[in-house]
Amino acid sequence: MEKVHDPFSISITTLERWEKRNRRNNFFELVYILEGSGEQQVEHTRSGYSKGSIFLLPSSDCHTYRIDQPTTFLFIQFNASFFSGEQDCVIDFGKWFCRLNFIIGNYNRRAGELITVDSDKQHLVRLLELLMYEQQRSDNHSRRIMQGLMVAVLELIARNVAMELPGAQGVEGKRFADVLLHIQYHLLDEEKITLSYLCQRFNISATYFSEYFKRNAGETYQEFVLRSKLKLAEAKALYTDLPFKEIAWDLGFTDSSHLNKMMKRFYRKGMSDIRRQAMHGAA
Repeated sequence: MEKVHDPFSISITTLERWEKRNRRNNFFELVYILEGSGEQQVEHTRSGYSKGSIFLLPSSDCHTYRIDQPTTFLFIQFNASFFSGEQDCVIDFGKWFCRLNFIIGNYNRRAGELITVDSDKQHLVRLLELLMYEQQRSDNHSRRIMQGLMVAVLELIARNVAMELPGAQGVEGKRFADVLLHIQYHLLDEEKITLSYLCQRFNISATYFSEYFKRNAGETYQEFVLRSKLKLAEAKALYTDLPFKEIAWDLGFTDSSHLNKMMKRFYRKGMSDIRRQAMHGAA
C-alpha cells in the first residue's frame, strides 16, 4: 500500500476510468466532485454522484467509483499532525484532535453525500475553494490561514456526523442526548468529562448523576466512557495504520496490553484481530 506522510495535501485529478488507490494511513480523505457524474461504492453500498458531491473516507476503506462522465476529483488528505510542531500555531490542537477522534469514532462510512444540509454544504464548498486558493498562493500567512480553514471544515463535518446519531424524545431526553454528545466530543479531554464538570455544565445534582446516567444509558458512566474509548480504538485499528501502543496512549490506557485486554473483555476480539479484518477487507 502507498504511504503518504504529508499532513495535508490537495490534488486535482480528471479521470475517464477509475484507477484504484490502495492507501492506508492515519488521515481522512475529503473528495469533492468538481465535474462529472457516476457512482460511488463503499464496501457493498452504492450512491450516485454528480458535480458538487462531497464524500469523506478513511483512506483504508474499500471504495471505488464507476465513472459515467469524465470526472474531476478534488482530493484533500489531512491528519492531526497538521497542527503539531507549530510554535506559532494559534489553533487549540487538543480541540482539533477531539473533533478528529469524534469523526473517526462516529462517522457511518456509508456510500453517499457527507453533508445533506444545503447551507452547510455551501459553507463547506467555500472553505474548500479557499483552501485551494491558499495552497496555490503559499505565502508566509497561508499555513495559518489553512489551519483555521481546516478547523472550520472539521466542525462542519462533526456537526453533520452528530446529526446522524440516534436522537432522544422530550426535554429530558434531549438533555441526556446533549450529555452523551458532549462526552463523545470531549472523550479525550479528561477535564471536560469529569463528573463535577458534567454536573455543572448540565445542571445535574452530583448526588443524582450516577443514578440519572445509568437509568438513561442502561450502563454506568464509567462503562459508557470505556466502551466509547474502545469503539474509537476499534475504528483506529480498522481505518488507520497507527501502532497499537500509540492508540493505547492516545486513549488513556496504560499500554497496548491493557487496551487489548479490555477489547477482548468487552468485544471478544483483540486489536490484532480487528486489524487483520481490515487488511482482509482491503485485499
